[in-house]
Amino acid sequence: MTGIGLAPRASNTLFYFGSKGDIMENSIETTTNKWFEETVSKVNDKVNSDTPADNLLSGIVPVAYNYCNAVFVLANTNHKLPAMALLRILGELALRVIWCMYKDNPRKESHDVRILRWLKTTNDEEIKLLKKVLPSANPEDAANIQHTIDYLQGEIDKNPHLFVGPFYNSLDELPSPYKKDIYPILYGAFNRAIHPNLKLFWNLVRQEGNRRTFLPDLEVDAQALKIYSMTAAFNILAIVRLYYEWDYKGMKTEYLIIKRESAGQQE
Repeated sequence: MTGIGLAPRASNTLFYFGSKGDIMENSIETTTNKWFEETVSKVNDKVNSDTPADNLLSGIVPVAYNYCNAVFVLANTNHKLPAMALLRILGELALRVIWCMYKDNPRKESHDVRILRWLKTTNDEEIKLLKKVLPSANPEDAANIQHTIDYLQGEIDKNPHLFVGPFYNSLDELPSPYKKDIYPILYGAFNRAIHPNLKLFWNLVRQEGNRRTFLPDLEVDAQALKIYSMTAAFNILAIVRLYYEWDYKGMKTEYLIIKRESAGQQE
């Protein structure tokens, strides 16, 4: 199995002299990246197989690392709406990998079968997108697009498993707290950043008398966004570590300590 790696970070400093809030914010980032680095090291040292589950878990780690650090950068520079858009993607990644790796599913499917179901759905969704752009493509591009559609359809036809179906409905195949509690926190809360609408724009207007001020961003706590990013990372990396039967208790302890301290600061 090909090894995976992470791009170098700007700083490895754990703490620096500043306010308590500054130390907390740096601790969120440093601790989260430490988890990623530890997990990547274990994958490269210990995983020699090449199953669909191996490829999913090895692939999702560097992608999640990239998104988490992008959230940190955006939150640190007060670009909160773009950070929220990335958090919605992280939430979907976390719930998708949990869905794939959940053993006690209603159909008693293996991890690999559920991954193949996701792949079949992915191919179907890609076909739908390609068909939308096909009418406006020039002849040469249209031929290439049609070739891709035919290939993807062939992959679907060879896949004997069921489609996953709509993302939200698929959560019914997980314990109820995932749909009831975790979905609203890690996914649903950030929909407005992915799909800006008039209501969002109106929320950014402040009016005093005849003067209106248009804000560029939402008035949300940047540290809270970083905690959400850390939470998504924890859920993804916990699944990886549990699957390979690696210890994750230290990571869980660190997560709960930082989450508790952050909640105390916001009270």
